[in-house]
Amino acid sequence: MTPEEFTHSWIKIAEPLTPLSPVRLNSFNLKLETKEFLIKAGLPTSAAPMLRFTKDTDDIVYGITKLVELYDFEEDWAKFDKYVVIGSCRDGDPIAINTDENDLIEELDHGNGFTPKYFNSSINALAGFLVIYRNFEHSVLTEHGEEGWQNFYFTDAQFDLLKSRMLSIDHKALTEEGFWKDELELIISLRKEYLEK
Repeated sequence: MTPEEFTHSWIKIAEPLTPLSPVRLNSFNLKLETKEFLIKAGLPTSAAPMLRFTKDTDDIVYGITKLVELYDFEEDWAKFDKYVVIGSCRDGDPIAINTDENDLIEELDHGNGFTPKYFNSSINALAGFLVIYRNFEHSVLTEHGEEGWQNFYFTDAQFDLLKSRMLSIDHKALTEEGFWKDELELIISLRKEYLEK
């Protein structure tokens, strides 16, 4: 998904995006394509499922920053210097760009020594997943209302469409252990609990 496509798709329903300034990104060893995406489109400050993303600020907590600036890695500094934090998951795990792995997006399990888990293959794939998940949420809300969404009541057809669209953009995000695979397993589990009540 290009920055232009993401901007067009996102602002039709959701809140504005937060592009980052070129000067702010110059201190990170990001690929040109990643920088251009963050400058032209940026990311939303929040998105389903309970994700938070950086703002265009120098604030170390709310702005884009290196993982080693957020946490104290005395002995393992070199091991974690490759991570540029762009957000966080519902449980506080950082979402980071791995500059040593072609700007791979990873979730870093802060409860397990910042062990990396697959998130998305690129910033472009991440943007595509945000739109797909947002559209899935919107379709459930439209068809089943707020209560339906809160109870994860969605049809098999809605779920299959979500999954197939995600697979077409980033197959590994649903086949490797990581954020999106876990998320889809979670919502299926929550739906099952709701239906068994």
